[in-house]
Amino acid sequence: MLSFQVIARPFRRVVGFLSLSVLFLTSCHKEPVEKVEPFLSDSSLVSVYEPSALALIQSTNDSLEYRPADYTMEVYRLTYRTSLAGGTPILASGIVYLPRQPKAKNYPLLSFQHATAYSPAEAPTGSSLTAPSFSYPLYFATHGYIVVCPDYLGYGQSSQVSHPYEHRETLAKASVDMLLATKEFLEAKNRTTNGQVFLAGYSEGGYATLSTQKMIQDSYATEFKLASTSCGSGPYATKAFFQHITTQPTIGKLANYLYVWQTLTYNELHGLNKPISYYFKAPYAEQIRQSMANARSITVSFHEMCTDTFRADVFDDTSMFSEALRKNDLTGWSTQTPLHLLHGDTDEYIPYLNTDKVYESMQKLGATQAQLTTIPNGYHVPTEVVFMRRTLEWFEKAKTKLVQ
Repeated sequence: MLSFQVIARPFRRVVGFLSLSVLFLTSCHKEPVEKVEPFLSDSSLVSVYEPSALALIQSTNDSLEYRPADYTMEVYRLTYRTSLAGGTPILASGIVYLPRQPKAKNYPLLSFQHATAYSPAEAPTGSSLTAPSFSYPLYFATHGYIVVCPDYLGYGQSSQVSHPYEHRETLAKASVDMLLATKEFLEAKNRTTNGQVFLAGYSEGGYATLSTQKMIQDSYATEFKLASTSCGSGPYATKAFFQHITTQPTIGKLANYLYVWQTLTYNELHGLNKPISYYFKAPYAEQIRQSMANARSITVSFHEMCTDTFRADVFDDTSMFSEALRKNDLTGWSTQTPLHLLHGDTDEYIPYLNTDKVYESMQKLGATQAQLTTIPNGYHVPTEVVFMRRTLEWFEKAKTKLVQ
């Protein structure tokens, strides 16, 4: 069971003058079973979508089609225990889409890691869930998956802290702990799965998904049977990524906001504690100091904003910032699960080199289960729709026949 563990302690050596009865009692003594604090804190039903309503949903893109539903979809909000980067406990939240039928089927779990959320309303629990509408998690759910959607830290229940943007450890832990909480939630509802777990995400969600896969592979392989992982257009190769954006022209505006956000997240969470002016020239440093949102209005390329000192740190393997990049980099390991990587080769926000570097690294380590799909002339936002459709196709091939 997830919620219990036996704490084993060595018995003291029994000295010779102890009576036989004491010996007997000592040898038969059982250490107490101590209950581990559960991951699940609370769950609440948010909405119920009837089959007739689900059947009417239409995608805004013809390549994504909902399956006509033969079940009711229950949508739950979960609150669960996880931790910040330094290990401080915190409550987080997420959404679970749970298909319900008179005779329940054993569906697989699919953990969907969302792309960058620019406001609380764009996180899973911040969305309007009172009526079914087009969404990627619901798209997967209507094809026969129990879909799990973590908010990540900084949204929903944990909105009192800043979101640790593109921070590998906290993204993975929030996602894994949400899966553990979901297992407890399903046990409480007497629901079982078919044993398979799928992971999917695009952009920041792609980075979060690959981070989650690595954490499960390294530390939770007995808890979750990963069937397949699909990652789209994430900034996985952080070292190569930052070397690119600090030296090559980028498109400015929203791209600047994203790159500044990631830079300042690493500055804070990895204890660099440098002032904004250490990273960015005037007048950009002052604009960002006033509000990070101002980075969206800066039209120059990101590399023109960067100080020479910052740029040197990115290329200096001994610098503190390079160490932060190393800790968040997702090259240098190999998948043990079927892994599908997809990226548009003209992505204007997350350069294609990120996926190329990860795939190349895995190939050098002898990976036989990694697959790379390159979308020719694929820009970031349009490629997202292609990613969702391809991901479902991949997962359907790996999904075991549902147990009735």
